[in-house]
Formats: sequence, structure tokens, C-alpha cells
Amino acid sequence: MYMKWAIGAAAIAGVALADSSNNSTLTTATPSVGKSCSFKDFTATKSADVQSVAACATAVGDITIEGDSFGTIELTGLEQLYGSLQVNNATQATSLNAPTLQLVSGQLALSGNTILSTLNLAQLTTVGTLHFNALPALEKTGLSAGITSADEVIISDTGLTSLDGINVFKLQTFDVNNNKDIETIDSGLQSVTELLSIAYNSEKVDVALDELTSANTVSFQSINSLSVANLTKIGDSLSFDSNSLDKIEFKQLSSIGKSLTIQKNDNLEEIDFPKLKSIGGALVIQLNDELKSFDGLPKLETIGGSVNLKGKFDNGTFESLQRVAGGFNLDSTGDLTCLEFNKLNKDGDIKGDKFVCKAADESSSSSSSKKGNSNGTATSDDSSSETSSSGGSGSSSSSSKKSDANSAGLNLASILAGFVALGATLF
Repeated sequence: MYMKWAIGAAAIAGVALADSSNNSTLTTATPSVGKSCSFKDFTATKSADVQSVAACATAVGDITIEGDSFGTIELTGLEQLYGSLQVNNATQATSLNAPTLQLVSGQLALSGNTILSTLNLAQLTTVGTLHFNALPALEKTGLSAGITSADEVIISDTGLTSLDGINVFKLQTFDVNNNKDIETIDSGLQSVTELLSIAYNSEKVDVALDELTSANTVSFQSINSLSVANLTKIGDSLSFDSNSLDKIEFKQLSSIGKSLTIQKNDNLEEIDFPKLKSIGGALVIQLNDELKSFDGLPKLETIGGSVNLKGKFDNGTFESLQRVAGGFNLDSTGDLTCLEFNKLNKDGDIKGDKFVCKAADESSSSSSSKKGNSNGTATSDDSSSETSSSGGSGSSSSSSKKSDANSAGLNLASILAGFVALGATLF
């Protein structure tokens, strides 16, 4: 893991370095320390307990600090901790002072410290997981040197006004949520391998992730603007839900592994994905009151799931679309027509078993069962279809009438044959 690379670079000599260019890992052995600096599930509830930890330049084990007996939590002297450090529900603590701490190999978690307002982590650069939660009085991170190596950063329910000091290039998880005073998130992140989520911070939070080139699951909620100038690939899903931004723009994005969801963004007027060619799962664009067009997907060729489009659309095309693996549902109250989408369905480009297109002047629908042919591709066997428009409607039942007539003719012939046979018997 990337985290292990960072620990090896910062820790004890004698460790062989692997080739970081291909994300190789290296194993860092836990250092040997004296008994007094080896902690196993150690819980400190008073200052004397904390001092036994601070007396160690290098400590090994998991340490928890909790309780209401602290005003200041003093960890000056501790430089490296091979384990986790958790400070939970220290409800009277106003400050945490760890100016010499450089490395925490596990989790550094501060949670439920309701009046903690000062944090000094001036030399901390390496941590497994950085987790700040329920710290309403904390306005500054205290990360003067800046964290450059971590696996996860999770910041939730704090009083932070910025994310200064978080300078990691590659993370597994970057989750920033419910921090009401954060108005700007400007990160040099280049890769997020599992989850990138920014949700419900300040109502006007502006997000800049212009160094980001790859991500996996990406979710944005309640953001004001977004800049992602270099993101080329999303391995899993991308979603925008209940944001105030007026434009969604991904100039370099070429593929999304699973779904793309854009919904309930009241101010959204434009989407722009000029290079997006494939969506591995569903495409959902719905309930965006000001979005009148979904023309911003000119290169989209394949959709691996269903399509669900609902809104007041005046324009919208998929000029490059060749295949929709699932069903198709378009419901527009604008001036958009169904002509193009009816053609996609007729040509067999929509492989799912349901097709519905409702526009201002027409409605089309069909239900089909898809069968595989000898080449392994899907074909459609329409079991029912219906099309109507303001110019009139029609229906056809000639095949069923012909079948009824043939059946009636056979029955009459059988009756006549019976009478003939009866006459021959009697006479």
C-alpha cells in the first residue's frame, strides 16, 4: 500500500526501498522498544497516564485518551507512534499539544471533543488514517508541516474553516462532510482509489480538484462550484445530488465504470462531458429544474445499464450513442420530441426490455424480450408496442381477426362433415 511506502521513507533505517513508480510496497518492521514504551490497548484517563506516553520518543501500541479530567493534553516528546492514537470524548480539553509528533502508523482520530479549539501537530507528516469528527470548536487543523502521506482523510462535523495542511497526492478515501464553516476545498490530490465524497459543508463551498486524474466512487452534495480540469477516468460511479452549482463540467473525462447520476440540482443549467465515451452502468438525469438540455454528451457511445431522463427538456441528443444495455425512460415536459429516441429503439440500439418516451406532443412505449443470436449479440422480439401523438392515434388487430376467421371456418367445416356422415348412415 502507498501508506507503507511513506512509513518506510520516514521511519527506521535498514529497510529496503521498492520501486515506487509501479506502486510497489515495502514492509516496515515495528521497532523494538522498551517495556515502558510498549502499549497494548492503553487508555489514559488522567495527565499522568498521558505523560507516560509522552516520555517515549518512539512508542508501540494503540493508545486512547478519554475522560473529563483534561484541560490540555500534552504529548510533547512523542515523535513516532507505531499504532493508533485516539482522543475521544475528552469533554473538558481545550487543546492538544503534540509538536514533536511526526508519524502515526495507524489511525489518528479525534472525536467528540466538544470544546477542543487548539491543535498543534506541527511536525506530523505521515499517518494511516486522519479522522476528525464532532469537533465544533476546532477552526484550524494545526498541521504546520502538512500531511504528505496517508491512506484516508475523513473530516466531519467540525468548526474548520479550511483544510490547510492536508497535502497528500494519493488516498484511498477523502471524505469531507457536514463542516458548516468550510467555504473552499482546494486540494492537490492526484488519485483517490476508493471513495471521494464532499457533502453538506458550507452552502457556498467551492471545490477545486484540478490535479486529480483518477478516482473510483465520487459523490458531491451541497457544493456551489467544481473544477476538475484533469480527471480522465472514474472507476466506479459519479453522482451529483442536491447541489447549488449552475454547471457541471468534466473536460477530460472519458469513461465512468458504473453509473452517472445528476439529480435535484435546482440551479443547474448546463452539463458538459465533451470526451465521455462510456458509462458502465445507469445514466440518470432528473429533477434539475433549470436544466433544459442534456446535449453535453456528444461522444457517448455506450451505456451499460438503463437510462432515466426526467425534466423540462427543450433539447437533448445522443449523437454518438450505439448501445444501451438496459431500458430507456424519457419523460420531458419541454419542447423535446421523441423522434431520435424512437429511432434508437427501432434500430435495436436499446437492448433493455422497456422503452418509454413521453414528450410534450407524443408518447411512445414498448415492451420487448431480448434474445441472444448465434453471434452472442442481443435481438429484440417486440411483444407489445404503442405510439400516440397530438395528430391522432391508431391500433391494429388484423392478425387476431384473421386467426378468428380461420378458426370459425374450420369449425363450420367440421359441422357440415358431421351432417354428411349422418345422412349417409340414415339413407
